[in-house]
Amino acid sequence: MTLTDTTVPAARPRRRRMSRLLALGALGATLAASPLAANEAEAGVPRVLRPGTRPMQFLFGFGPSFGIGGSRYYYGDNFCGNGYCGYGGWGGRYGGSFKLMQEFNGHFSGNASGPALGILLNEEFNGPYLGFNIAPKFTYDIQPKKDLGLYISPSISFGYHLTHYRYYGAFNSPAYNYHAANLQFGVMLKLSLGDRGIAFLQFPNFDFNIGPAPGYYGCGNGAYCPAYFVAKLDVMFGGGVAF
Repeated sequence: MTLTDTTVPAARPRRRRMSRLLALGALGATLAASPLAANEAEAGVPRVLRPGTRPMQFLFGFGPSFGIGGSRYYYGDNFCGNGYCGYGGWGGRYGGSFKLMQEFNGHFSGNASGPALGILLNEEFNGPYLGFNIAPKFTYDIQPKKDLGLYISPSISFGYHLTHYRYYGAFNSPAYNYHAANLQFGVMLKLSLGDRGIAFLQFPNFDFNIGPAPGYYGCGNGAYCPAYFVAKLDVMFGGGVAF
């Protein structure tokens, strides 16, 4: 009885200490595995393609603007000259041109996703035609994959358009300026690069100029020029910087 009474109580503390050590070891392994699992989840996306954390962006782009419809500034082919009011397409009567874009925007979220408000500038060139747009622009950057800096960006802008057109035909008429409203809407695909650079592709973007009646000048034979409407599709490529 004496042997039994002295050995059994001594074994129990050892078993308790062992249980505690095993429990602490399991807890330590769980805590150590948590950051490892997070790192493994992020390991599939290169660091350069991680989501952007900077809210402001400056974008610069260029590309073709294809005329698809609308009314002419001039009546009759005898008064169109070359370029702006021919027969549609790149250099046709609907204002096809080469286009530049500059945009500055800032996100309300504090990073590169969510709603953003900015200012849009465009310059358009085609022979005797020069165009200029300035407008406030609203964008919503949608991030489809949480750990990837890829954004689907629908947007809309509404502002001012100026057309400067000089007719170089036989009459050698002076240059004319036309003032209009400009409406643009479409979708852009953006990719964040190293949380500083941006590459983007703007899918065919609708671009409408809606102007008042410019009067009798520029229409030929005293014809009255009505209100005009020009519809275009713009495709843009470019890049930018986030800050």
